[in-house]
Amino acid sequence: MRATSHSNRPPSLGHETRALLRQYHLLPKRGLGQSFLIAPTVRDLILRAAEVEPQDLVVEIGPGTGVLTEGLAERAGWLMAIERDPGLHQLLVDRLRDHPRVSLICDDALSFNFVSLLDEMFPGHKQAKLVSNLPYSVATPLILQLIPLRQCFSFLLVMVQREVAQRLLAAPNEEGYSALTLRCHYEADVSVVAHVSRTAFYPKPAVDSTIVRLDLLPGPRVSVQSSDLLFRIVRAAFGQRRKMLRNALLHADIMAEPMALERTLVDADIDPKRRGETLSLDEFARLADRLHAMHVISPQQALLREEDGARN
Repeated sequence: MRATSHSNRPPSLGHETRALLRQYHLLPKRGLGQSFLIAPTVRDLILRAAEVEPQDLVVEIGPGTGVLTEGLAERAGWLMAIERDPGLHQLLVDRLRDHPRVSLICDDALSFNFVSLLDEMFPGHKQAKLVSNLPYSVATPLILQLIPLRQCFSFLLVMVQREVAQRLLAAPNEEGYSALTLRCHYEADVSVVAHVSRTAFYPKPAVDSTIVRLDLLPGPRVSVQSSDLLFRIVRAAFGQRRKMLRNALLHADIMAEPMALERTLVDADIDPKRRGETLSLDEFARLADRLHAMHVISPQQALLREEDGARN
């Protein structure tokens, strides 16, 4: 029996990606967390999960070689793709030249004011959908920057390393439960779309990934008198996560008087000996409002008061 010839098969996505990088004399930059998606099944899964409609505005951060970008451009009404690497930006300009409704920006997304940028580029737009395979090196700060922007985005569909996804989804007392968990829970509903093997990327990273969806809430999940104080308490609790909550808050100068802090914790129905990693968002919020009622202020406010006093 004659062996079947595979010479007419289209090149694989991995082969195409390597060929493009060679054509543009590019090498993946590990310092930028560059690992390019080469699995068409994962690309197609993301495109389905994004539920992009012809009237949608879509934002992509870190488009890389454009594997996901092309599919988004074919489905969306408008697409804004932000690529920090100048070499990849030029590759994308050439690859997407036949898509007039794609805006390519060569810049660092962490430096953006998305509210003013989207209003300027797409006046009158409704909420955008953010769909991205986020570079590992900046995934966490980008998520923290984006989740409060409910006026800009309806949801974030992002691929992140498995450890970050675990932190986004953890519950109290679970591994990965952190200040990041609480910040995301405060702003969004978080769900897993799929787990992705490291073999879906070139070059193959050292960790697996997870696709997560963060549906931004119309308002914060809990109502507090001061969100700044709430997250100051959260950061203090997890900055000394092996300490009892009372000691962690004292160490962070949330309150200077131990007995007053202990009474406040008890009044908030929180055992002072608990650790921060055991508290829910509701419990942190209750504590924040108790401390706010006692006129606990931020270090910045205290400094301003001292400066005002010195001037007077």
